[in-house]
Amino acid sequence: LLARAGYVTGVSSKGWGPGRTQKKGRQLAGPRYKNFRAFMKNTESGKPFCYWLGSSDPHRGYAKGSGVKSGMDLSKIKLFAHFPDSNEVRSDVADYYFEVQRFDSLVGDVIKALEESGELDNTIVVMTGDHGMPFPRCKSNIYDMGVRVPLAIRWGARVKGGRTVTDFVSLVDLAPTFLELAGVEVPAEVNGRS
Repeated sequence: LLARAGYVTGVSSKGWGPGRTQKKGRQLAGPRYKNFRAFMKNTESGKPFCYWLGSSDPHRGYAKGSGVKSGMDLSKIKLFAHFPDSNEVRSDVADYYFEVQRFDSLVGDVIKALEESGELDNTIVVMTGDHGMPFPRCKSNIYDMGVRVPLAIRWGARVKGGRTVTDFVSLVDLAPTFLELAGVEVPAEVNGRS
């Protein structure tokens, strides 16, 4: 919908899912790029764009012991009350944290590229997860840790930073919100509301 409205679109890594398009080769999030910098290099300056940076981080399987190898101290890992307190569990959580940090680095590079191009304050940056952590009572469960996912939004001077909202949010509402902000009519079959 944004591409039809004149936006340049692109994606890298995990674009969307699960599921399949009805038409083979259909690009739901735009053409694939190696990374955001490659996308920006291919995008005319001043042209509106929408880029989807997906990542397999922090999905399983992790490289066992990667958290410890990165320098994390297992004694400082805080576990949920429902987790057994053992070095094996602490190490597994540290491996997860290592992947979260790796994703944070990817996002940091995108923000740096936006800053370098002068587009940062003109760009809506949304960082979120799509489900809870891949641990018991988390992912695929409706316990607190299964329904609480990170959601951070930045839009330069248009939205003041430092505000925390604790209201229930459904990510299905992001698409109609983005379409409205872009001045694109939201089709009736789009779920969610701006």
